[in-house]
Amino acid sequence: MKKYLLMAVCITMMSMTASGVTINKAMLDHNGQVTLFDSDKVQDAVNAATDGDVIYLTLGYFKPFNVTKQIAIKGVGEKTIIEGDVNISIPGSAKLTKPVLEALVVSGTVTVGAQVDDMIFRKCVITNVAFEAQVDGAVIDRCYINRNFNLSSYIKGMTVVNSKILNVTASSGTANNTTFVNCNINQIQVQNFAGTIMNSIVRATCGNGSTGAMLSSTLAVLVNTLCNYSGVVRISTSVITQNVYVGNFTFNNEECSIDKSTLQSSGYLGTDGTVVGIYGGSTPFTLDPGVPKVTSSSLSLDKEKKELNVKLTVSPK
Repeated sequence: MKKYLLMAVCITMMSMTASGVTINKAMLDHNGQVTLFDSDKVQDAVNAATDGDVIYLTLGYFKPFNVTKQIAIKGVGEKTIIEGDVNISIPGSAKLTKPVLEALVVSGTVTVGAQVDDMIFRKCVITNVAFEAQVDGAVIDRCYINRNFNLSSYIKGMTVVNSKILNVTASSGTANNTTFVNCNINQIQVQNFAGTIMNSIVRATCGNGSTGAMLSSTLAVLVNTLCNYSGVVRISTSVITQNVYVGNFTFNNEECSIDKSTLQSSGYLGTDGTVVGIYGGSTPFTLDPGVPKVTSSSLSLDKEKKELNVKLTVSPK
């Protein structure tokens, strides 16, 4: 815990500049030994890492990379931006113990290209997500997928929690074994959705480019979910439903959002925040990386002792 706190403070300090200039550094933490890499050398950091290491990215812009080790990549939030794609191809049917991507923005596609278990994305903004290999026990936690979340039959088990998704799609036509909990979904473009949607908001269903296509599958389950008015979200009688509400509401399509106060005043979101959408449940949506905050700092040089003195005041998260 102390090592994580120290590293988080280091990242925060590296993010603080008087002129607002970006830092663009990757820090490979291997058992407490830190090695710095430039923003275009993240792949070198991955190649130098061993299983269990963490690569911390400061604010700034970084080149695309492939994750080929059982490591974690952590940014400082929406100001850590990967300019392109990230491919996760860890050999040997990896079983992960840490979030592989956390607190960063990927402007391209994140592709899972090799079998992996217990994969976690946390507090990330990702343009597209694609699955080209088997995943099981995957968790998408408080993320914003702002274009396509492309499900496939490779998914053996995945839970998406308190996340915003612009389009849920499926290249194979079937979305297997995926559960959405407390999510905002702008549009479902899946003809045969075989999964569960709980405590969520669905604005529209769509198929073959036609808004209002039927959401129909004997393997689909909708529980305690708010759907937009009939004709935009159509639910087949074959779908198992429990406490599904249909209402005419205003939904910000691009942001996949509906105002929290609107939900509360309409009775769709209880005062305890446990009914529908990204603000409900025990982990409400946020992209805040959750690291300690440096509230004040000072830097001085002791010429006699040849020491650099850093004083920080840190507020815990």
